[in-house]
Amino acid sequence: MEQTAMQQAAAQAIRLLEEQGVRLTPAQRQGILPSRQPTLMLAVPGSGKTTVLVGRVAALLLAGVQPERILNLTFSRESARDMAIRFERFFPQLPAPRFSTIHSLCYSVLNLYARRTGRTIPPLTGSDGQPSGLQIMGEVVRRRDGFVEDEDLEDALNLVGLSKNLMLSREETADLPCALPHPLELLDGYQQRKNELGLMDYDDMLLYTLTFFQKLPWLLQRMQEQYDFIQLDESQDVSRVQLELVKMLKPQGDGLFLVGDEDQSIYGFRGAWPRGILDFEALFPGGAVLKMEDNFRSRPEILHCCDHFIRMNRERYPKTIRPSREGRARAVKRFQPATPEELAGALLEQIAVLGPGETVGILYRSSLSALPVIDLLLEAEIPFRLPSSSIRLVRHHLKQLHNLFQLAVHPEDGELLLSLHVPRDLDGPVMDQIAALPPGPAPDRIEKAAEILDDEPAQKLSALLRRLPTLSPEKAMAAVQRETSYGRYFLARSLAPADAIAALRTSIYRQFCRRTRTLPQLLERLERAEAVLHQPPPVMKPAVSLSTIHAAKGLEFDHVWMLDCCEGILPGRIPLERMQSSQTGAFFEEVRLFYVGATRARETLTLVLPAASEPSLRPSRFVEAFFETPSPKKKTPRLFSRPKKELPPLPPMEQGLRICHRSFGPGQVTGVEGDLLRVVFDRLAPGENMKTLSLSCCISAGLIQLEKPNAP
Repeated sequence: MEQTAMQQAAAQAIRLLEEQGVRLTPAQRQGILPSRQPTLMLAVPGSGKTTVLVGRVAALLLAGVQPERILNLTFSRESARDMAIRFERFFPQLPAPRFSTIHSLCYSVLNLYARRTGRTIPPLTGSDGQPSGLQIMGEVVRRRDGFVEDEDLEDALNLVGLSKNLMLSREETADLPCALPHPLELLDGYQQRKNELGLMDYDDMLLYTLTFFQKLPWLLQRMQEQYDFIQLDESQDVSRVQLELVKMLKPQGDGLFLVGDEDQSIYGFRGAWPRGILDFEALFPGGAVLKMEDNFRSRPEILHCCDHFIRMNRERYPKTIRPSREGRARAVKRFQPATPEELAGALLEQIAVLGPGETVGILYRSSLSALPVIDLLLEAEIPFRLPSSSIRLVRHHLKQLHNLFQLAVHPEDGELLLSLHVPRDLDGPVMDQIAALPPGPAPDRIEKAAEILDDEPAQKLSALLRRLPTLSPEKAMAAVQRETSYGRYFLARSLAPADAIAALRTSIYRQFCRRTRTLPQLLERLERAEAVLHQPPPVMKPAVSLSTIHAAKGLEFDHVWMLDCCEGILPGRIPLERMQSSQTGAFFEEVRLFYVGATRARETLTLVLPAASEPSLRPSRFVEAFFETPSPKKKTPRLFSRPKKELPPLPPMEQGLRICHRSFGPGQVTGVEGDLLRVVFDRLAPGENMKTLSLSCCISAGLIQLEKPNAP
């Protein structure tokens, strides 16, 4: 009787959708039909999964299920809001159930516990003036290690989140890759400091809820009895602890409906655990696996490439992404500009010919790539959308070069002078002497300190600072690279074959240099672009959108330009290194990321290779594989046949070993973690003399060698 009522309700929900012009495939109709059987719906990109989700909710309501008995969970607040809006649009006559994130559900569980026990929930990190998780981690790390780059702090904080979300033991956590040594010390210090402040983070909410469910039967029973049906969207993105929470609410899976696609799992750095949906039938015996394989978004030429490409993702369900639209000539192409300026011209040309209502999405892996595009659009007065997200700035990555230019333009800035750190050009004794001198123009103070200490590098830097304002930005950059130790180190890093990100930073800075005539103009232009990153322009529905590929998941555009199709960026350097040691998990997440970016395109997809004028950036192997023609004998693209470049033999590294770095000078190894060396350098200032280096990068670039012992 119940199933008959469900079938009738599903038919009514389908009629309501069709009355609004929605035409459903047999697979979508099957997804809308509710049942108590645990069900996994595999939905390829552009298959209309949100419509199916809200249609299934409507069918439940029309069958007489009360809205408070239905829980709809998703990965992000944006997705939850989108589902709620879509439901209201299609079914305004029905009461809306709860559309929520898993974190929001956990917060309500903790509130229920607090009300029943009279206790107080700890405030969240970063809320209501509380320090953020990154600030707390910074306090812990800097107390232990002194100065540490922000990227390393974020890496350490991500390690804490991964450990919690994947429910790892301390031994497993210690094996996670981390830019900083002794990760367990960081984990313990972060937890201790957070507890001292009486705070919890978002990952704590998950673990607290799981612990309460395990130890408080009344609380678990209360939540189990509250919901008859639970729907989980984007299930490939949930973490192991999140899936465990859902399983505790529905231990047999009755009334559980998961929607996801393991081919779109791209948040491994946050703890996403696609293993959950791959093991669905083992987790919920008797469960059904359905598939929605029809794509209504993209042209067939795009989808044929995408379908062939994603088959290299080894751990996946067998499925095909099928086009539903007619073909279009040159729907997908690769583009290698001669120079970055040619790319800028091609982008402006694309925007100029957009038809009414058409959109273009400019996607990138590295947020650095947004800066020259922002500058281009601002100069052309083209409105654009930019998601508000954490973006690494050029100024941060090239801090000392940027500060040198600032000091040349503003020589009276004594605070900037004293914060300057140019290894081996301004070492500790010189900086101490500068600080002891009376205020005055920076070149004069550096020159005076150099005379007192008879320091030739500082003398040269003083003369260079006087010359820089007379040079064009491009010539000024070349002079710094040629005439300073820091510049030579910076250039060496950007030319190292293993450091594509350094090469990208250099390329972007040079682009800004070429677009300006004077140093003040360069600094003003950079600051204008950076300001937009902090406060994106208030444009509601622009034709042009900029986004990382991660942030573009769930979005679609008529025309997509995928930047950063470079070896060492997409795929990234670390996944490539792990693949060489048969650790393929991170590499295949890169495959999925490329696939997600490509499937955002409706009409055309342009894969942008590095400019021919940038020889240190090489085209991504993914582009060649993407365009390979499938054949019966070759079912998947060749990604592993490319010959590996032989590096010089790596010397055995151990604690206490003395080395000499081309820019930092002599130092002592204080720790070794895989490819990472922790070194204290003799000539650097206290607080900044501790560096974490990639041994393979340093060897390939010829940056370090073993220090020769003094002759007896």
